[in-house]
Amino acid sequence: MKWLEIEAYAKVNLGLAVLSRRSDGYHEIDTVLHTISLSDRIRLEGPMRSWSLETTGLEVPSDEGNLALRAGRKLEELEGCPPFRIRLEKRIPVAAGLGGGSSDAAAVLRGAEELFGLEVGRRRLEEIALGLGSDVPFLVRGGAARGRGRGERLSDLPVLEGAWLVLATPRTAVSSAKGYEHARIGLTRSERLIRLSCSAIREGRAGELPPLLHNDLEAGVVSFCPDVAAARAALSEAGARGVVMSGSGPTVLGLARGEEEARGIVSRLKGRDFEINVARPTRGGSRITGRSGA
Repeated sequence: MKWLEIEAYAKVNLGLAVLSRRSDGYHEIDTVLHTISLSDRIRLEGPMRSWSLETTGLEVPSDEGNLALRAGRKLEELEGCPPFRIRLEKRIPVAAGLGGGSSDAAAVLRGAEELFGLEVGRRRLEEIALGLGSDVPFLVRGGAARGRGRGERLSDLPVLEGAWLVLATPRTAVSSAKGYEHARIGLTRSERLIRLSCSAIREGRAGELPPLLHNDLEAGVVSFCPDVAAARAALSEAGARGVVMSGSGPTVLGLARGEEEARGIVSRLKGRDFEINVARPTRGGSRITGRSGA
């Protein structure tokens, strides 16, 4: 039996414009995505006679409701991958706008390809990933990108160097479906902010990002989850240079210029009723940390 261990990185949205509702039920979006060092830990073991998923840490499904298991089964169906065991240590906050489930699915796709020598290739993995969720193709790729369409039409951007993030996650979970249900489509011109953000990142002018951060879903989510507004205010008061809700929330991120500044923000958030995490940008969606025979 072979094994492989992998870190599956979370993602944040540094901007999100909701442009329209599509005929297929999804929304047309324009977004700036970045993977960050906050991660789940996954161990793949196989081949096995049948599929299994074991979870520790935060509570998540351990059956077909878990995207990690569905990703493995999809590889079996489409690429002939043998069944394997997935051991998932869940650390990324759940239903928090950080793409945790999608990240696990992407890491399983990449990890299984490596473990069993499938030679599927990134383009094909991203095609398979789209069948699992709109965020999964980006998380197969990782780093920084502009995402259009459902978020799957990706244009790579330079990784933000030197930036750190402080994440404040309210205790109320928010499903993507509910976040988009309350979207206020067409009331802003936020796609212009997305274009300006992408230009600033491409040209190495990350210091211009804070006033450009905007999420069209935020106002709608605040209407039923006021803790998002409280998290935003707390981060601003603590000294974050730019603040925005990630994805469909409720996590709110604040930008800092370095680790020392980020830790200072965290110290000023003590006593607040949020889960607080500090993270830095990453170059990939996952990282192999160990394997049999290494």
